[in-house]
Amino acid sequence: MGRFSGFNWRWVLRMAGQEALAIWFAYWSWQTIGFYFDNFPYHMDMLGFDCRLYLHAAQTWLAGGDPWATYALQHSWASGAPDLRFYFTGPPPTVLAFVPFAWLSDGAFSVGWMALTIAAAFYTLRRLHLPAWWVMFPPMAQAVFVGNPHVVCLALILSGSSVLGALAPAAKVYAVLPMIGERQWRALGVFALAAALSVVILWPLWAQYATDYAHVQAWIANATWGGFSAARDPRLFAIVAAALGGLALIDLRAASWLAVPALWPAAEYFYASFALPLRSPWLLAVLAVPGTQADAFVPWAILAYAIFRLESALGIHLALAASLGVEPDGGAGAGMGSGGHEMSTDDD
Repeated sequence: MGRFSGFNWRWVLRMAGQEALAIWFAYWSWQTIGFYFDNFPYHMDMLGFDCRLYLHAAQTWLAGGDPWATYALQHSWASGAPDLRFYFTGPPPTVLAFVPFAWLSDGAFSVGWMALTIAAAFYTLRRLHLPAWWVMFPPMAQAVFVGNPHVVCLALILSGSSVLGALAPAAKVYAVLPMIGERQWRALGVFALAAALSVVILWPLWAQYATDYAHVQAWIANATWGGFSAARDPRLFAIVAAALGGLALIDLRAASWLAVPALWPAAEYFYASFALPLRSPWLLAVLAVPGTQADAFVPWAILAYAIFRLESALGIHLALAASLGVEPDGGAGAGMGSGGHEMSTDDD
């Protein structure tokens, strides 16, 4: 073997793979957020933009107004064009979640929330035992840059605390799906109780949301150009939903995390950061490519992952059945009596 007999090639390849992935993330992160620096500092209003929108909704409601008529202004990308209005679209629990911050100015809240967002991003990576450079995963990098509550929501789900976990659906209602996969029943129960009480105590807020709902959904679908999930294409939605349904049979946790970026209507690109808890390098490498809504990189990548997992599970099942001398279709040795009737028990 010579002098290289003790060389750890596996370690070298693993390190090379990590370096390549880090470079890949860095490149696509810049492709995702780099255009915000065009005509610097004209578009730097996007730094922490989303958090200010949530703050305005809470402030408007406390002042007696309609939160879903609330907007934040963004500089237009067309020279000389008027600023663009981006409206608040969250449900009533999200309005209530930001009420404690309503006394703050835009500047003070933005600084504080961005600090919390950055801390939440690194806390998430620590909980997942991922290196700090994974913060460059483009969906995560984008969510951090705009200060979207999605980052804090992800950290809350992974916190392991029932109290903190109950706040996750208030920040982002789609948190309910991965929380089901994580079997966080206590946190879900607390949130459900709090939401039910808010319906009774704050009925006018919910009634206003019901009145505005159709308009809100139409606006967000238009603003996101249909979103990055499969929801923009009914045929693709059916295929991906079926694949995730199959995946849920063998790994409910994985299916529940992926259901948000794959199926949630008008999904933003940063929803793909919900794939981080699966720690699949090849899936995350594909999801790092932003593409466009029409490219459907996110649902197609998740579909490929689900099919791969299902094929692997089937292969393991068939290999195990062969090693035990069991017919894959439940034939000889699979518990069938001589008359062809399946054996049963009374354990029900």
